Amino acid sequence: MKQHDAGKRTRRSAMALVAIVLALPLCGLLHPTSLVPQRADTPLANVPTFGEEGSHKTAPHSVSTSTLVRQLMHCRRYLVMWQERWIGPANLDRANLKITGMDTYALVAAVLLQVIIGLYASVPEPAADDPHIKYPRLQRLVFEMQMALLLIAVMCSTYTMVTYLLCKIYTVMALGMYRDVSYDLFFLGTKRLRLAAFWSLIWSMNTFLLAFALNLYTRIKGNRGLLLAFFGILALLPIVRDWMAILGMADRFLYQA
Repeated sequence: MKQHDAGKRTRRSAMALVAIVLALPLCGLLHPTSLVPQRADTPLANVPTFGEEGSHKTAPHSVSTSTLVRQLMHCRRYLVMWQERWIGPANLDRANLKITGMDTYALVAAVLLQVIIGLYASVPEPAADDPHIKYPRLQRLVFEMQMALLLIAVMCSTYTMVTYLLCKIYTVMALGMYRDVSYDLFFLGTKRLRLAAFWSLIWSMNTFLLAFALNLYTRIKGNRGLLLAFFGILALLPIVRDWMAILGMADRFLYQA
């Protein structure tokens, strides 16, 4: 009896090993670009764990091996993605995450639009007989730059808000009408528009912050206003740098991984 049980355990171990070996090429077959967003001209990113960050430059082969092992451990997700795409129905929990993301973008754009309109209404036009204005031409130039920047910010925020709201409305409508295939086609078809709306939001925030920094010179006239506006613009540089760093890490770890 013990020998029979031992033989069963041995056969199970052998079958598990064979299944793992067969799963390696299967993971590649179930990894279409339509399921996992990935650029065609860039390789898969080798994402190190927290323990590998220090040895990333000295031991690249161990990082690559660890990445392959983790991808192998997560190979079941490709089966789920393949089943959802070709057999159905759509995973409403996953779809709800996408809809929540679009809703968040639209909400941020709407709030930013309200703030921009408030700043636009509060920027005074420089008067020609104002004794506090030391540099009239520069004051007028700064005012016109603020108006141009706020115009760009308003248009970009409105575009982002309306685009994501329309995408959310028709996505929910497709899922509510049990049109899972139409939902998938609509979501893939609007990828370019959603990407443009995202970068439009980034441009809106940058132009708004630049206009707000220039508003310091409008409020505080003279050399002190110039100095404050200059330091305000300098403070925007690390902010934009950190934003671009987050976007770069998202592109590397999420879209290329």
